[in-house]
Amino acid sequence: MSNTRLKGSEGARVALRIMATSDVHATLLDYDYSKDCATEFGSLARAATVIEAARQDGVATLVFDNGDFLEGAAIADPYEGGAGAGAANPVVTALNALRYDAIGLGNHEFNMPAEDVRAALLALDAPVLCANLHPSRDHNTSVYAGLWQPNLLLNVATQDERGRAQMVHVGVFSVLPPQVVAWDALRIAGRLIAEGMLAAARRQVADLKRQGADVIVALAHSGIQEVTSGEEAENVSVPLAELDGVDAIVAGHVHRVFPSPSFGSSGAIDPVAGTLHGKPAVMPGVYATHVGQIDLELVCSDAKWQVEGHRVQVHDLRSENDTAPVEAPFLISAVGQAHKQTLTHMRRTIGQVVGPVTSYFSMVKDDCASRLVAEAKLAYVRGELAGRALEFMPLIASVAPLKCGGRAGPFHYVDVPSGAVSARVIADMQPYSNHISVVQTCGRDVVEWLEKGCAVYNQLLPLGEAQFLYDRDTPTYNREAIYGLSYAVDLSQPARYAMDGSLINPQARRVNNICWRGVQIAPEQEFLLVTNDYRGGGGGNFPAIGQGRAVEMAPARVRDVLAWHIAETSGQRDMKLETWHLHRLEGVRAVFDTGPGAAAFQEMSSLPMRSLGEVPGGFDRYELDMARL
Repeated sequence: MSNTRLKGSEGARVALRIMATSDVHATLLDYDYSKDCATEFGSLARAATVIEAARQDGVATLVFDNGDFLEGAAIADPYEGGAGAGAANPVVTALNALRYDAIGLGNHEFNMPAEDVRAALLALDAPVLCANLHPSRDHNTSVYAGLWQPNLLLNVATQDERGRAQMVHVGVFSVLPPQVVAWDALRIAGRLIAEGMLAAARRQVADLKRQGADVIVALAHSGIQEVTSGEEAENVSVPLAELDGVDAIVAGHVHRVFPSPSFGSSGAIDPVAGTLHGKPAVMPGVYATHVGQIDLELVCSDAKWQVEGHRVQVHDLRSENDTAPVEAPFLISAVGQAHKQTLTHMRRTIGQVVGPVTSYFSMVKDDCASRLVAEAKLAYVRGELAGRALEFMPLIASVAPLKCGGRAGPFHYVDVPSGAVSARVIADMQPYSNHISVVQTCGRDVVEWLEKGCAVYNQLLPLGEAQFLYDRDTPTYNREAIYGLSYAVDLSQPARYAMDGSLINPQARRVNNICWRGVQIAPEQEFLLVTNDYRGGGGGNFPAIGQGRAVEMAPARVRDVLAWHIAETSGQRDMKLETWHLHRLEGVRAVFDTGPGAAAFQEMSSLPMRSLGEVPGGFDRYELDMARL
């Protein structure tokens, strides 16, 4: 495409604005379907108000989404709300109403059945981008054919500071973690091939330059991390920003906000200015709590537009922020019918539970929410294995607390009272549409799995003063516990693994006395580990999973298995099913934050702890006496 400008453009200045959402996870309205109540944490409808205001500000504005939009809230799940596929999908309706200029894919788009993904993406008005996910030549890939393109060149009409008409050519490309092929192997293995994000990005930058792009924006469904582990790394926004030709970055995937003081400053990362290697970058959180904005100042030199200045900000959409926007009426109206259908569906009764089910103390001890999910998974797999060769192999189940505060806030906990259980409760306990996965493994690998699952905790020393058990914004969904084994977690030891799965302390061992039915497990002892397809496919970078062997199972969602189990058992938990506990530590007091609803269950928890009251952010803080465990 030609770079020809209108006569007199040399030295002209124009402004270009980029508005971005990421990891919305179908949070269309400020409503929690699992709690059946309105909330004040942000929504795409609130984002719409900010985006429309930006468009009316007289600056040429582009609006992008950075992936993980199709799956999450119950309103998006055709199994839950009967929302339908294609144009009937309320997420599609909402995105079309917001008039996005381009939409990048995230890994969670592929949690859905391939046919539903196809219908949804074909119904989007905006171009869908993904540069590093390609059809396989060895399998039938027709269901994914033609759904996305690697890049896009947008011709943006604007005016310079003297009111003269100008045209800026903006190139956009999108990449996502290549690990998605393993994470969602149930649906895409063999059909799609993933390429490293950096290799794909280099190729797209070169192609967009050939097309005549003045400015190139990278939609990176990838986190911001100082150190990466090479071309196939999961979080590469920092090295991506270093590529010559990339002018601005929209990051995501890890559910954090950037710029933000929660990021440390380094030579590559400036968490105040919002830059990576000096280039503007934004990451707008998760569940539509924020909207990202990058303002670029462009100057025309030698018939080309170049970035001369920039400003990065994130708009906080939560009501705790005094300037939080209201929800846009046009988007409320667009998804109103789907909202009503979802409420009706989610309120239907499935069964009952004989006691409360909560996750307030999931990071401190075996909890009822995790135990119930583990029992459901084990019961289902036992039934599936009946009469098969593996029927009598030791069966264990891994569970992570999916709703346990952290970055999602003080009300992001399971809190189910005893009594009738509706469909919304099941969605509350299992917010993601993961499927059951069974891996044949051995004791040696189980030990490494457990060590990685304990990496979320801080090392605790007898210092005489209270220490944080774990950092509040820790991704608790990576705290894996295994049910069916008994074991102790000794936090006087450093973590063997880093959060990204890298081995950092080869001599360290936190997990000890690991027993199967009272007998210490052996390195070569075989087990069947029941997990979900995300974890079984390598999600979270748990070690040794590659040595495991997948056991063929009929597809079954964890959510459906849990609903069946509750209907059958009324949630009567098997307390004989063994699992973990924290090791006693003399002279150590640990503090941790949890939701305010925990107060009602403090006594029931039987933990040697006391409440320290409310702390900033809406959490309550507790002090745990590790010497009395």
